[in-house]
Amino acid sequence: MKSDSYGRLRVLTFSLLASILIVNFGSPLISSSSVSNGTVEYLFKIDRNGLTLVDITYRTFQREGLMWILVPKFSQWMNRTVKGVVTSWDLRDPYELAGFKNPFYDAFLFSFRSDNEGFEIKIRYNHSLAAMIIEPDGIFYSPQIGFQKGNRIKISVVLSREFVLNRREAIAFGSRNVYYPSSIDREKNIILFSDIPEEENLLRVEIGFRIENESFSPIKLRWGIFSFETPPRYREYAWKILEFYNETYDNLVDLFNVTLESANVRFFLPSFNSLLEIGGYVPFSPRKLGDIHLNILYTRTLEGQIEVIALHELVHHFLWRTGISPQGLLWFHEGMAQYVSIEICKEMSYEGAILIEKEMERKVLNVRERFGDYFSFLQEWTPSHYPRDIGSCYAAAYYVVDELAKQRGGLGYYRRFFRVLKNQKIEECATLAYYLSIAAGESIAKVLNRWGFKIPDLYGYYPLLNEAVSLIENVSRIFEPFRSIAMFLYRNAVLNADQKRENIMLIYLTLAILVAKMAPILTLMTVMALIYCLLLWILKSKGVFMDYSEITSSTILFNLLRVLALTSS
Repeated sequence: MKSDSYGRLRVLTFSLLASILIVNFGSPLISSSSVSNGTVEYLFKIDRNGLTLVDITYRTFQREGLMWILVPKFSQWMNRTVKGVVTSWDLRDPYELAGFKNPFYDAFLFSFRSDNEGFEIKIRYNHSLAAMIIEPDGIFYSPQIGFQKGNRIKISVVLSREFVLNRREAIAFGSRNVYYPSSIDREKNIILFSDIPEEENLLRVEIGFRIENESFSPIKLRWGIFSFETPPRYREYAWKILEFYNETYDNLVDLFNVTLESANVRFFLPSFNSLLEIGGYVPFSPRKLGDIHLNILYTRTLEGQIEVIALHELVHHFLWRTGISPQGLLWFHEGMAQYVSIEICKEMSYEGAILIEKEMERKVLNVRERFGDYFSFLQEWTPSHYPRDIGSCYAAAYYVVDELAKQRGGLGYYRRFFRVLKNQKIEECATLAYYLSIAAGESIAKVLNRWGFKIPDLYGYYPLLNEAVSLIENVSRIFEPFRSIAMFLYRNAVLNADQKRENIMLIYLTLAILVAKMAPILTLMTVMALIYCLLLWILKSKGVFMDYSEITSSTILFNLLRVLALTSS
């Protein structure tokens, strides 16, 4: 919970980095007996807007050998042989050579022969988002560093002179350990990593910095009901999200049976230690949802992944609009947001959505093995309290929402649910299960209770509850506070709706129906009584009733109320 009492709704994307931004490891499928023994130097030069020039140099004095280095698959790169000669080369799948999965890279495999001065080759390419900047903060998260194991590695990062390196925010992540800079030249803004063991050959470098004494003005883009506040350098990515939102908006309106007045979006940069943990979030207070925040890092992922994240956060706005509270039903908010975003993006043939779904299925298997399909902790999950680790909460919530849909028509089931809901405000599981049951034509409380939930089954009382709700909905709001009193009694009936407390439930329900039916009469009597009391006070203040006793006044009031009651009847 933030200090300003805001909570956060988070998207489940922390696990994606294992397969996209970091690595998936397996066993190398090619023997490394003929590999070289040399030095690989990576030089990253970062300009003011975050554009990064990547220079890779490989040197060896070995007479001949075999070597591979990771190069980008979807952007241009070039190589130049400085010494010796490349006798053959090929682009291979990194998994084939190193047991390493990443869809953004190829392994540049080459055989070489040295001349009298040895062998040297240079590789160069650009990366537009290696350094991400949301003024005044910035984080450099390097492209994947990868090469044949058994070679020494030296990494140099040169920051633009406008950047100030943050203290203790420079680190290299290897497959075995993490490593800190061997030297930092603050005058030239050069960070050097040279004490990394030869066993490491797959690494990333992360460096945090800030921009001081420089003004910054974001731009605001608009498309339909959506607006996007962004630094100018990320205009292209913001337009892409706005286009995607407008493309999917009508489908979401059809699904949730509500419309949105507006929605604002912005990129954000997480803290140095949580860069990979949060894909997006929506802050909320008891009265409204805040802007959609999207982690700029995820613009670097496979197409479809940032779309799933963006749609996930937009679904929170739709759920809020339908009347479902994230405070009491965070598990349903998060499960629905993940389920809907994956399903819609799959329908749009986004490869990233399929990858996320597979990752979610793996997480679900783990959480089911761990908890044995007993997910009672989901009812305790709130924006300020995590009853289990956050990954288990998200995976269990997604599993429940997905399973409810599988045998009942998928998204079509939830489309029926939101039409039954009719903008009712739902704050707890019993009422949620009740409306889910109406949409399903069967008791959903029984299904949820098999997963460890503790929910009274209201579906058995559907005729009575439906009559009470219909009566209360038809009471005009001019008959307050009796409409609210009837709703209060109805909610107490819902809370007591089980076999052990059926009599209490029926009493509350009867009172709710009675108050709803008599709301006009009760309101009229209350207004007339207030008018009478006001007139009585005015006359008494004028001295008209100086000779009358209080008993006489009470008798007049009683007779007036009796006449009003008879007249109203």
